[in-house]
Amino acid sequence: MKKQNKYSGEFKEQALALMKKGDRTLKEISKTLGINYWTLREWKKEQLNPSSGEAKVKISEKEELRRLRSENQDLRMENAILKKYAAILSKDQQ
Repeated sequence: MKKQNKYSGEFKEQALALMKKGDRTLKEISKTLGINYWTLREWKKEQLNPSSGEAKVKISEKEELRRLRSENQDLRMENAILKKYAAILSKDQQ
């Protein structure tokens, strides 16, 4: 199950901009913005190492692609079965 984002991208960017200034600590910024210290810390880590965040997205995209392909295959099979059944019914009615 995927976590929902509580904060908008704009809010996150503003928080990261406050951190870049360097005049306040992470704890002070988190209290001011009303967010968890650890959330702010994770955002900072993602900013410093963006490849780790992309890897998580790519993995979830691969999983979704695999799931969608499987679902597509199942639906094609069901569709073929229904077409055959419809052909049988139409022959019986003639």
